[in-house]
This record gives sequence, structure tokens and C-alpha cells, in this order.
Amino acid sequence: MATSGTYGFTMTRDDIIGAALRLTGAFGDQDVIPASDITNCAQALNILAKELATEGLPLWCVQDIAVPTVAGQAAYNLSTASGTTLPLRILDVYIRDSTGNDTQLTITSRYDYDTLGQKATQSVPNQCYYDPQLGAGSLVVYDVPADATRILHVVIQRQIQDFNLATDNPDFPQEAFRLLKWCLADEIALEYQAPPDVRQEIGIRAGMYRKNFFAFEQEQASVFFTPSERMR
Repeated sequence: MATSGTYGFTMTRDDIIGAALRLTGAFGDQDVIPASDITNCAQALNILAKELATEGLPLWCVQDIAVPTVAGQAAYNLSTASGTTLPLRILDVYIRDSTGNDTQLTITSRYDYDTLGQKATQSVPNQCYYDPQLGAGSLVVYDVPADATRILHVVIQRQIQDFNLATDNPDFPQEAFRLLKWCLADEIALEYQAPPDVRQEIGIRAGMYRKNFFAFEQEQASVFFTPSERMR
């Protein structure tokens, strides 16, 4: 048996748009799709991609960013540090000292941070909270760093990149290509006046592919639950 030996299959933004439009019946495979329809569908695809970032935890969007501490500084701009517009959420934070030892910080809520006393105390940070404002995401640590000898390592979920050009490849793994095709078709089916039975079939299959993809896209590791000691 002869196989290709390659694993590089990909699609472009316009490949996905064309495939989704064909599912709705609006265009055939020999039709030239007008530029205005490409623009409209590209907008819908970007809206969809941004919303898909809220499904579960996209593992390919997880990254560890290093943020050097600054003596006397409590808040750190994660948008600047990560190079992304806005980290959607933080998953883990630990601080590394000059000898390479790591200590995990407790991630608290805004309320819990607000109720802490002596916020200007300088020491080694042991808690933090994330403030995801629209302009920039800020990590606030407690205690305030007393020196600049340590580095905060912040594990974040970054945003999914935009589709800007016709030739842009998806910021998704290959396993998501069918999901994108059918979910985009579901997004635009009503706008392109697909028959009700076609819209229903597209909606059912889009929902199934969405569920299956995010059920697979998760870490294969054990989970342990322990009681919290904070309220005792």
C-alpha cells in the first residue's frame, strides 16, 4: 500500500467560505463567488472563530509567557507581554527565582483581591488576579514584588487569530476544518435563504461536529479534587 507520507493538508479562508456556500446551495463548484459575498462570509467566519474560543479550552491557544517582576509594581500588562490583543483567561501562574525554583501563585477573584489588606506590602508575590479589560489584560499580584530578581510565568489562553486575506490558513488544527466548514454554513444559511430542511440538516451536523471536536480537544491527564482550606 502506497501512502502519501505527508500530513500538511490545509485550507484557506476562501476555501472554507466556498465550501460553506456550496452546502447552503447558494453557489455551485463552478460558480464565481462575488467579492461582496466573500466579504460578508469572511465577516461571519471571523465572528464564528472568536466565539469558538469560548468552547472548552482550545489547547493550541495555550501559551506560557514570561513577565519579569518590577520592584514596587503590582500590575502587569499581559497584552503587551503576550503579543496578543487580549489573553482570554489565565490558567496558571508561577514565579521563578534566580536559582530556577518555581512557586505557584494562587489565582483569586477580584472580590478576594479587593478584600486583602496591606496591598502595598513588598515581598514575594503569592496571589494574583486577572483583570481582562477590553483595552488590555492586566495581571495584578499580591504581595507587590520587592525586587526584580524573579520572573512571573503566566499560562494564558490567547485569542484565535483573524482571517484577513483570501489565502490565510485557519488558526485551528486540521481536525477543526470540517467544523469550520459546517459551522460557517450554519451561520450563513438563513442569510443565503437555504431551504428550511437544508438549514435543519446543516444545523444538526454543525452541532455534532462542534461537540465532537471539543470533546476530543482536551488534555489526557488525571484530575484530582481536594477541599479548599481557605474558608476554614
